[in-house]
Amino acid sequence: VGVLAVGHDQWFDDVDPLSRLFRSYGSVAPVQRTADGLSLRLPAMRLTDDVVTTDGGVAFVIALLWGTTYDGLVGTPAWASVARTMVSSGVPAVVLYPAALLAGFLAFHRLYWWAARTARETAPTFTDADHIARRFAPSLLAIAAGYHLAHYLVYALSLSPSLVGALSSPLNPPAARTLVLPGWLSGVGVAAVLLGHLLAIWVAHATAYDELPGRLQAIRSQYALTLAMVFYTMTSLWIVGQPAVEPPFL
Repeated sequence: VGVLAVGHDQWFDDVDPLSRLFRSYGSVAPVQRTADGLSLRLPAMRLTDDVVTTDGGVAFVIALLWGTTYDGLVGTPAWASVARTMVSSGVPAVVLYPAALLAGFLAFHRLYWWAARTARETAPTFTDADHIARRFAPSLLAIAAGYHLAHYLVYALSLSPSLVGALSSPLNPPAARTLVLPGWLSGVGVAAVLLGHLLAIWVAHATAYDELPGRLQAIRSQYALTLAMVFYTMTSLWIVGQPAVEPPFL
């Protein structure tokens, strides 16, 4: 319906959230689609281009980062304890979960904008904070992609037999089959988070040298942004290291 209303290109370029999600994560990939076909590129280096051009784009990137973080957070024992305490005090579970989703997004969003405004002051530069926020937001996609891989890799591999069965016999009742995975696979998730963080620092550093004329300005602009990235990554690592539990009240 959306394609019929506004046209194919406008819908998938400007409106459809899944299209933007895959396009955002695709900018981190080492394989890129070009007019001549597929080409290899250093991972995340496309993020130094103008991937984000609006404040809404900044919010979308932070929503990707927080969305996966939230999905992992509600499966931790700490959240289960907090949720039971809040519900026992009178907060309905149907209100608690979306409220936590919104509050966490606002916290991540405000932290990033604080870092962008602080970067303008510590650099110092006449470039406004809005432009700095838009130029450095793509670097967060590397963190989001790393944590996305860490969070969903085990799920995807363990449920792959069920997926194969559903695809081979789509009209039959699904059979619950899981793949037993080796214990060392959890280390891949930690490595993905750390690699995403390193790529994010690399991209932000390269962007700073593109945007700011002085070497010292570029370095100083990274102080607050690096702190924000460390916070995002530490949150992801803490969640990855927690035992998975069933979210209560769902």
